[in-house]
Amino acid sequence: MPRLLLVGSEDWLFALRHLPAVRAARELGLDPVVVARERGHRRLIEATGARFVTLPEPTRGRSPERLWRQATALRRIIADESPDLLQCFGPRAVLLGRTAALLARSKAASICAFNGLGPLAARPDAAGALVRLLARAGLAALASRGDLLLFDNPDDPASFGLTEAVPDRVRVMGGLGVDPILHGPEPLPWAPPLKLAFASPLLWANGPDLAVAAVGMARNQGLDVTLSLIGAPFAPSRRAVPAATLSGWSAQPGVNWYGPTPDFGQIWRQHHALILPSRGGDGLPAILPQAAAACRAVITTDVAGCGSFVRDGIDGRIVPSGDVEALTEAIALMARAPGLVERMGRAGRDKILAGYAERDVMDALKAIWRERLSGQGVA
Repeated sequence: MPRLLLVGSEDWLFALRHLPAVRAARELGLDPVVVARERGHRRLIEATGARFVTLPEPTRGRSPERLWRQATALRRIIADESPDLLQCFGPRAVLLGRTAALLARSKAASICAFNGLGPLAARPDAAGALVRLLARAGLAALASRGDLLLFDNPDDPASFGLTEAVPDRVRVMGGLGVDPILHGPEPLPWAPPLKLAFASPLLWANGPDLAVAAVGMARNQGLDVTLSLIGAPFAPSRRAVPAATLSGWSAQPGVNWYGPTPDFGQIWRQHHALILPSRGGDGLPAILPQAAAACRAVITTDVAGCGSFVRDGIDGRIVPSGDVEALTEAIALMARAPGLVERMGRAGRDKILAGYAERDVMDALKAIWRERLSGQGVA
């Protein structure tokens, strides 16, 4: 039975995003082994039929030293498991996995899956330019070694020149896939007010501050609009919105901050549309297809992934990133046209059923694995 080694950063993130990959591997008759740092989600991963191997986490040393020690630990795992296929999820796992595979002299066919390149790569300043330069060089090196590169959207590989330079080494997966039954169509609540949901990680990169500002401007224009911020604050980080800031926003008229909820159906039954003024770097945020599957219109920005998923004027509105006035205009349009919101939601659901469902992604992964195993001479 061919062995597939799936390398992630942490088990909770793998459990949140990549369990369909394990199910697809089992359907194809592969032996899936998941490697990640253990954070309490091991049993959930093992319940899908994968074997879980804990990736040790060094507790001492500077960041480069810890990364190197983690890579050498992963090298031993790869050598012990001797996989036929190696798939890494996310930039950090790709860096660790490919370094470890080289150290182990692994002959496994390698697949590098990028769910975005991170918010730093989307920044317009010198730091962002440096990250993009390094990413371009790294991606080109991976392609030259024969690795297959998977992206959530067509924008990221095109921006690095990969689509034209190495088209045979690039695949666009269209995100992680969404279960159209679990995320089924939900009836719209009464209107007015227009109820907007910001149901994404509460990070500055996702633009919750822009959503708050735009809703405030819309209400100042006399529009009956409310905003729900849904999610728990992250651990202290410059990327995370502090709890004190969230509490301050929640004190503003029409804005409420709620804790996280695992019941997406409840979110959509209580809201008319999703608002995600992303600043970029996240590939294709999973909440976009989830909202579309539930027949919810989407207001988002023209960054990579978001701008290519939403069809402006058909299943949502796309505005320039960071433009609060344009965001306010999009909100005003939906507040004044409830029929438009309903039509956009139905169009979004149709799009999901036409190629963005979880089954579509699983079938695409199986086709890729068959192709890579054939190239390795493995039946």
